[in-house]
Amino acid sequence: MSTPEIYPRVLFITPHAFNKVSGTGITFTNLFKGWPKDRIATVHDDAMAVTTDVCDMYYRLGNGEIRKFGGSFTNQSAIQDDTGLISSSQPSGRMKALQAVKKWVFGDGLPQRGILTPELKAWIEEFKPDVIYTILGSNGLMDIVEHVQQRFDIPMVVHIMDDWMSGAFKKGLLGWVQRRRMLNSVRRIIEKSSLRFSICDAMSEAYSERFGVPFEAFQNVVNTEAVVPYVTDPTVLGNPVKIVYAGSIFEYAQQQSLIDCCQAVAQLANEGASVQLDIHCPPSHISGMEEHFVVGPGIKLHGPLTDDTDFFSTICSADILLIPANFDQKSIDFIRYSMPTRVPAYLASGTAILVYGPSFVAQVQYAEKAGWGLVVNERDINKLKDAIIRLIRCSYLRVSLSESARMTVEKSYNTILIRKNFKAALSSIIVDKGDNTH
Repeated sequence: MSTPEIYPRVLFITPHAFNKVSGTGITFTNLFKGWPKDRIATVHDDAMAVTTDVCDMYYRLGNGEIRKFGGSFTNQSAIQDDTGLISSSQPSGRMKALQAVKKWVFGDGLPQRGILTPELKAWIEEFKPDVIYTILGSNGLMDIVEHVQQRFDIPMVVHIMDDWMSGAFKKGLLGWVQRRRMLNSVRRIIEKSSLRFSICDAMSEAYSERFGVPFEAFQNVVNTEAVVPYVTDPTVLGNPVKIVYAGSIFEYAQQQSLIDCCQAVAQLANEGASVQLDIHCPPSHISGMEEHFVVGPGIKLHGPLTDDTDFFSTICSADILLIPANFDQKSIDFIRYSMPTRVPAYLASGTAILVYGPSFVAQVQYAEKAGWGLVVNERDINKLKDAIIRLIRCSYLRVSLSESARMTVEKSYNTILIRKNFKAALSSIIVDKGDNTH
């Protein structure tokens, strides 16, 4: 008689829940795909609409659980648009003035504290979790993580997606107070955690050294068999040549470098090249800045690709895929050890990849070392244009990049193996406790 598989009852406490838009939401969805739904519950304060294909038990944190100093002065009415994003209405003149004062005094955000309310406690008790899974978050959310762990005395798993704490709370008259509190919470949670995950090997190495405890890398996965029907011949180009960027656009990650790419494409088009750039992202990520991206008629803005069929067909039918990373120090501090969620799917597509960013950022290093991307590691629009022209003119280069990408995805992103190892890691801490959960 076979031994039943162990699936711990996982309680997510996270600022980003399961969805098909954000990098974290997509990563959660792909890593936990196939997990029994009755063994996943999520406590969150995500502004993104959640999905229910992997998890359907959600508790949204409110003002009772996360209490902000002066929160009543900054509340705005919210609306949900057709991409699932919750956006705020335009602030009044008085509200803008209050927000300016808040930024001057507190920097990144208002002081807050997290409360384990009776309602949240009862909800968690009903779920009966075996393990807490968290990517950390605001000071208030980290309070809740610690309160829940202390109250229920269950192991924790922490998964770091970005080096956000390196740049947090460095502005504002009293920012240093919140920064000290944030760093203390991060260190306590990491030290108490039974497992510590990162998003890539470079982050594991850096965080192991920083915190003096081991980290293991787990990032997004891709089902290569699901991509195969959409793969096209890299030697054949469209007319016009189609360049595609699909993903998030953040000021402190890739915004300026993507704008550089728009400038390069617009200039090439003005010089007679038949080329276009399609950008797929949540509208809120570029709201009010559209004119910085649409600098020529060949640049088109689209909503996020939330359907797998649309996503895979779009990236496979493209002639060039973009991975931009900003060159400024604030962005480098944030993304130094990050690995974009879209990388596995990009690699599986076999489409030629153009990487634009500084060499000491992990995603750029990875492309250079593994040979799956043509890298421009200086902020120079002329060099960016030259790289695009090289990719257009040289079919051998496109084929070489395509082959390296597919070899990398088969070696490093085996979905079955990664999910098996991921589940085994989570299950191990339940077995270590002597629990017979299955």
